[in-house]
Amino acid sequence: MRLDAREFEGAFLANDRFASSEVARRPSNYSPRPIRRDDCFLPRTAEAFRSHWRTIIRVENAAELARQRLASRPGYNAYEAFNSLDLNGGGSISTDEIQRNLQSRGFFVGYQEAKQVLDKFDKNGNGSIGYSEFASETLPKSPARRR
Repeated sequence: MRLDAREFEGAFLANDRFASSEVARRPSNYSPRPIRRDDCFLPRTAEAFRSHWRTIIRVENAAELARQRLASRPGYNAYEAFNSLDLNGGGSISTDEIQRNLQSRGFFVGYQEAKQVLDKFDKNGNGSIGYSEFASETLPKSPARRR
C-alpha cells in the first residue's frame, strides 16, 4: 500500500481548520542538504544497493527481450499459451497448475517457488492468474516495440 503526498500530509496535520491553516502558513524549515541523498549509506551498503539495482535492471531487460522474441514468433498466441497452462479449464492459473506445468517440463519446484511465480503475475492479489494478468506479463511492455 502506498500513500500519496496529500494522504501523508493529512495523517500529520490537525483536523481543526484554524490549526491546519496556521501550519500551512508557516514557512518551510527545509534546507538543502550539503550532501547527496544517497550519501546516507556506508560505502559497502551503497555498492550493494547499486549492485541490487543493476541486477533488477538486467533481469527486467532480459525478460523484455524474451517477451519481444515470443511476440515476434508467428505461431505464438498468448491466449493459447494461457489455455495450455490452465490445466483444469477454470479460466485462471493456480499455484498447483504452475507447479504441475513446470514439473511436466522437468523443472521440479516446491510450492513456495511456484507461489513466487504466481505472485509475480498476480497483480490483483486474488491468488490466481487471469488471462489479462498473464498477457500483461508475457506480451512486450515496451511501447516502442509492442506490435
